[in-house]
Amino acid sequence: MPTMYRVSQNPLIFHCYNFGNVFSPIKQMAPYIRTERNIHFVITLNWSIRPPRRLKQLVESYHRHARKYPRLIVTVLANEPEELELLRQNGVRSELCNQNALLDERCYTIRRVEKRYRAISNSRMAPYKRLELLRDVENCALITYFLDPADHEYEKRILPHAGGERAACPDLICPQFDGRSWQWYDNDQICDALSASRCGVILSAEEGACFAAVEYLLCGLPVVTTPSVGGRDAMFHPDYVVWADPTPESVAAAVEKAIALPISPEEIRERTVALMRRGRETYCRILNAIAREEGVERDFLADWDSFYVNKLFRYMPEPEAVRYLNESGVRTRYTLLHRLHNAHRAFREFLKRR
Repeated sequence: MPTMYRVSQNPLIFHCYNFGNVFSPIKQMAPYIRTERNIHFVITLNWSIRPPRRLKQLVESYHRHARKYPRLIVTVLANEPEELELLRQNGVRSELCNQNALLDERCYTIRRVEKRYRAISNSRMAPYKRLELLRDVENCALITYFLDPADHEYEKRILPHAGGERAACPDLICPQFDGRSWQWYDNDQICDALSASRCGVILSAEEGACFAAVEYLLCGLPVVTTPSVGGRDAMFHPDYVVWADPTPESVAAAVEKAIALPISPEEIRERTVALMRRGRETYCRILNAIAREEGVERDFLADWDSFYVNKLFRYMPEPEAVRYLNESGVRTRYTLLHRLHNAHRAFREFLKRR
């Protein structure tokens, strides 16, 4: 399903995230668009493109798109300087702007609740999150979610209740699990769980910038992290972040160091919000420059409250995305064949997740 959000009507600019295919939703939606004017797509990378295979895929997709759809202009936002250098070396129109600047700090706040956990991990139940490294952390909670049937197989490796004979983390606390099923946590419930913890832990070696990294900080938690690529360290500082080697012993020791750091939750949050605001200034300068290309003078920072939503994110099925384009004044051609193909694809996804 595409992720698109209109940040400007004049000129027409959409913000996107490339969930799934390395060049989605541009690749998915471009064939339906009929336009004689420029339409801009600003795309945030949800996964590191430093691995050569992923970089090659994105670069090839970008240049193929630019040749076929010259009126649909794409600007790729790099989450870290290394990504920006790689993109520009390969002729990709790109700017540096970490996605975590787009998180709404009002959604994640410090709650005055009893501290029940020494540590917490807010992570998808997936192998790349390396949850097995939590094995030696005492009184550790897990907030999680599932996106793929393979995630349930990984659950068996991590948690004893999932049927794994030798679960990696038999003592992990799962407040969402009632003994039979998992409850989905909304932002308020996540904030409560994070605020009930003394530090946040994030353990992947490679992904994107990872919203959870800043959610911890906004809730006033120091963070334990392993080295990683993808940009999640953009708002980290040694005053409230402890790096650990990717071993259970090192992670457990880092948790103890993080808990003992002499910094208040309020200062962690304040310093993080200041960094996020600087990131938004950068983002708005990028939008201003795009508007100027189209002969429009705009001050997007002054207009921020008129278009901003959390993460600049709207997740919608393909038919809804086509309607959204139409409502934005974009002429589209979405045939019955396309509708049937999309319905069949959605049905297959439904069967896959059952």
